[in-house]
Amino acid sequence: MNGLANIGTEKITAFLGSRRWYAGKAGTPQSARFLDVVPLPWQGGQFGIARLEVVSDAGIATVYQLPLDLTAAERGEIVDATEDDRFRRSLADAFAKGASFEGESVSGGNAPRWVLEPAGARTLSVAPHARVALESAEQSNTSIIIDQDGMLKLFRRLERGPHPEEEMSRYLSGAGAFANTPALFAVARFEDAEGSSVAGVLQEFLPKSENAWKFALDCGKDFFRAPPATEPANEFSPRAERLGEVTRALHESLARGTTPEFGPGQSTREDVQRWGEHVRAQVEAGLAMLEQVVAQKKLPPERLPEAEALIARVERHRNEIDELVADIAGDAGLSIRTHGDYHLGQVLRTAGGDFMVIDFEGEPSRSLDERRRKTSALRDVAGMLRSFAYASATLMQQSGGGKRPMDRPTLEVRAGRWERDARAAFLKGYFAAPDNAVEGMLPRNAKNAERLLAVFETEKVFYELMYELNNRPDWAWIPMRGATRLFV
Repeated sequence: MNGLANIGTEKITAFLGSRRWYAGKAGTPQSARFLDVVPLPWQGGQFGIARLEVVSDAGIATVYQLPLDLTAAERGEIVDATEDDRFRRSLADAFAKGASFEGESVSGGNAPRWVLEPAGARTLSVAPHARVALESAEQSNTSIIIDQDGMLKLFRRLERGPHPEEEMSRYLSGAGAFANTPALFAVARFEDAEGSSVAGVLQEFLPKSENAWKFALDCGKDFFRAPPATEPANEFSPRAERLGEVTRALHESLARGTTPEFGPGQSTREDVQRWGEHVRAQVEAGLAMLEQVVAQKKLPPERLPEAEALIARVERHRNEIDELVADIAGDAGLSIRTHGDYHLGQVLRTAGGDFMVIDFEGEPSRSLDERRRKTSALRDVAGMLRSFAYASATLMQQSGGGKRPMDRPTLEVRAGRWERDARAAFLKGYFAAPDNAVEGMLPRNAKNAERLLAVFETEKVFYELMYELNNRPDWAWIPMRGATRLFV
């Protein structure tokens, strides 16, 4: 493939810079090259799957998967094949039936194989005239919808070793017997002399479902728009309770694992101390960053009093974490596999009115080992509680405009109540243990469960604070408010 060998760093990085899935935050690219390519026998050999490597100025090498139009590559052009209807159709057929293709080295390294194999008890048949279309929202991966039956997710960033999306989907829709997640149909991987990398998954598609974030906002509109003198009902509360039940069922399934990858372990006093030390460091880093932003006058003026008060409480937060850790001691329940990036955006509301949990990749910025690490189920719970805080803040902002905007004090009260109600309902559903609950999954003392949840929510709040200060300072008030309400 001389065409690929001749495409250099400048052209590759220019192409990548226009793609949302490109993890440019790893550093400024210093070099980029195609490693290898797997020619595909579709459309007379027009298409292939390539791997390319980008090395940052920090020396970090990242490998990406890129479906290509090989005829364009021979002309020195980079054209993503997923944008071609014929490629998507052939790809869907190959995933559904299974296949294996031999690759060629471009840079002199090991030549790979690209393997597509069935996974799970169910299979997907692609009808001759099925519509195979790109999902409109481009994210860190590329998703292709196969009619109303399947979703094909191609991972753009490749890492060697087991991938949590495949592992979790395979377990939950198989041995884990968790009904509230899409079934796994097939998996794609690159294999070479150095190991393998999961390249994609084919999963069940849920037609007419909607993102639970959007669903929550739609449910909350009438609550926020009701006349000021009224006491509107929070229509999301019963749904939040059901989401709590589904979340508990997810964790119960994960706590029943029997393999080394999924078997639970007992959380120790040392684990709790390690979690506490991490949270303390997160608090200190977050408040140090906030202090720097205040000094640089990059925070909206109306947020300064709250920021200054928060900065002054750093010692109090450290002491609170230390007290929580000491009180919990070794009563922290089990360490299990968890979702790892749990929020409303990782849940679907189905046409039938239930919730389905999706996207088990974990936080993309973390390594595969970190994303697969076992921890307390309450870390997921904390993530969902923080998602309610963001939903409440978004609803308040959306209700503050228009021809007849609600007055700010009323909006503030309603935002606090909406979040409080959603939290209470979700926790009610989550802590209502099912009859077949795994013994000891959560702390045996209910107060210790509350304490451990507070530790993880603190961790999440200050992670959010640093993220917002780095990326969206105008949004920093949301985690600032969450931090202010901790331990009150």
